[in-house]
Amino acid sequence: MKNLKNTVLGLVMALGLAVGAHASGGGGIAWDKAPVKTNDLASLQNGAKLFVNYCLNCHSAAFMRYNRLKDIGLTEQQIKDNLLFATTKVGDTMKATIDPQQAKECSARTHPI
Repeated sequence: MKNLKNTVLGLVMALGLAVGAHASGGGGIAWDKAPVKTNDLASLQNGAKLFVNYCLNCHSAAFMRYNRLKDIGLTEQQIKDNLLFATTKVGDTMKATIDPQQAKECSARTHPI
């Protein structure tokens, strides 16, 4: 049994070395580049809307304040009307309201490894 474990471990390590050597070479995998358009305000505003409507339920953005959405062209009134759903104020941070234990369980179901 110990020999089998050592053999499997050796194979895994060899495979890891081979993949690492291949990836570091000049002819490695050609990765797609994500378009980074920090000046596309419509896209940034849509992303903010999607995050607040779908992701903020479980994922906090505790260091981000709602009023920073003005940086992507939203007015305070637009933020109040479209992105604030509770008694949150425009200057408050984006905190998830879910209990941390529930968030952990939810994350395990919705984001499996």
